[in-house]
Amino acid sequence: MKKPQGFKKTLFSYACGAFGHDVFYAALSSYLIMFITSQLFNPAQTGISEGTSVKMIAIVTTMLFVLRFVELIIDPMIGGVVDNTRSRLGKFKPWILFGGTIGSIAIILLFTDLGGLSTSSPMLYIVLFILIFAVLDIVYSFKDIAFWGMLPALATNSSQRESVGVFARVASTLGQSVVTFSIVPIVLFFSKSQANSASVIGDKHGWLAFAIIVAVVSLAGGIITVIGAREQSSALRQQGEKTSILAVFKAIGHNDQLLWIAVSYGLFAVGNTICTAFILYYFTYIFGNASDFAIIGTLNLAIGFISAALFPVFSRLFKGRKNLFFVGIITMVIGLIIFGLAGKSLPMILFGYVLFFFPYPMLFLCILLMITDSVEYGQLKTGTRSEGVTLCVRPLLDKLAGAISNGVVGFTAIWVAMTNNATAQSVAAIPSNVIKFKIVMFGVPIVFFILASIIFAKKVKLTEKFHDNVLNDLCVKLGVSKNEISS
Repeated sequence: MKKPQGFKKTLFSYACGAFGHDVFYAALSSYLIMFITSQLFNPAQTGISEGTSVKMIAIVTTMLFVLRFVELIIDPMIGGVVDNTRSRLGKFKPWILFGGTIGSIAIILLFTDLGGLSTSSPMLYIVLFILIFAVLDIVYSFKDIAFWGMLPALATNSSQRESVGVFARVASTLGQSVVTFSIVPIVLFFSKSQANSASVIGDKHGWLAFAIIVAVVSLAGGIITVIGAREQSSALRQQGEKTSILAVFKAIGHNDQLLWIAVSYGLFAVGNTICTAFILYYFTYIFGNASDFAIIGTLNLAIGFISAALFPVFSRLFKGRKNLFFVGIITMVIGLIIFGLAGKSLPMILFGYVLFFFPYPMLFLCILLMITDSVEYGQLKTGTRSEGVTLCVRPLLDKLAGAISNGVVGFTAIWVAMTNNATAQSVAAIPSNVIKFKIVMFGVPIVFFILASIIFAKKVKLTEKFHDNVLNDLCVKLGVSKNEISS
C-alpha cells in the first residue's frame, strides 16, 4: 500500500519526540527514587540524623506510591479529554506542548531540595514535593497519552504502523540508553563534591544539572513532533461526536482484547520496571563500582537499536507478534537467572543483562502495536473510535508499574540498608541483605513474567491477521472501501 505524503518527515519527527519522551520517563521512573534515597536526606550532607533520614525517605516513598495509584483513576478521563479536543493543531499536539512545558519545569524542581526545605522544614518540603509531583504526573499523563495516542492517527494499516512503531521504539530506546549512559558522568561532572564518586552520590548541583538537561531534551523532542508529524485523514477517523465520560469507560470495558493485553502487559511492565530500577543499586552496592553502570547504557544504545530495527525480521521469523512475545519472555527469564547468579563477575553480569534487555524493545513493540490495533477492534464492537482513550491504557500501565517499582525499590533500599552513606562493603557485611535484594530484583520479576505469559497465551487473540479481518468488517459496516481508510 502506498505510503501517505510526508511519511518520512512524520517518521523522523515522531522519533525525535519518542527520544525526548523516554529521556524524561527514564529520569522520572528510575532515577528520581535514587536521588531521594541517596541524596535528598543524606545525613552527611544535610546534618540530620540517620533515623530522621530513613523516616523521611519512607514518607516520600509512600506518598509517591499512593499518589500514583490515586492518579491512575483519572487517566482514562484524560484520554477522553484528548479525544474531545478540537483545535487548529488537532487533538494530540496541544497536549504534547502543554504537558512537555509544564512537565519540564516540574521535573527540575523535583530534583532539588526546594531551597533547603528538605532539612530546614521537612514537612513543608514533603507537602510541596507532593504537590509538584501531582502536577507533573497529571501533565505527563496528558503528554504521554497524546503522544502515543497519535500513533493510530499517523498510520492505519498494520504495515505502516509497524514502521512508525519501530522508528519510535528505536528512538525511545536510544533516549533511555543515553540517560543510563550519561547519568553518572553528568551528576559527577557537575557536583562540587567528588569524594563519594564510587557511590554515585555526588551532590545536589550534579543532580540539578542532570534534571535540567532532561527537561530541555524532552521539551525539544515534543516541539519537533508538533511541527513535523502529519496525521492521516481517513474514513475511519471521521467522527463528529464528542466522547462522554460513560463512553470513555465503555471504550475500555467493552474492548475485551484491550483488557487482556493490558493485564498481560501490566504484569510484564511491573516485573521489568522493578528489575531495571535496581540495576544502578546493583552496581553501586553489590558489584561495588557505580562507574561501570555506564557500560549498561552503552549496551542499551547498541542492543536497543539492533533489537528494535530487527523487530519486523523476528516477527516474520516467529510467525507473528504473539509468538515473538513468548520467545522474548523466555529469553529475558534466562537472562535474569544468569544475572542473578553472576555475583561480581562483570562478564557474566553483562551477558545476563544482554539476554534480559535484547528482547525488551521487541516486546514493547508487540504490545504497542496490538493495543494500537485494538482501536479498530473497539470501534467495531462499540461503534465509537476512541484513539486517546485506548492508547492511554499503555501509559497508564507504565505509570502503575512505575508506582509499584518506586515503592518496592524505596522500601527494599531501607530493608537491606542501601540508603544514604551505605557502601558495597557495608551491604556485603550482612549476607542476608544481599540475598533479600537479589530475591526482589530477580525472583519477583520472573514470577511476574510467567504470569504475564500465561494470560497472554490464553486470552489474547489480536494477531495481525485478526486485525486485518477487523478492518474488513469495519469497511463493510461503514460502507467504505479499504482504500478509503488510509487516504
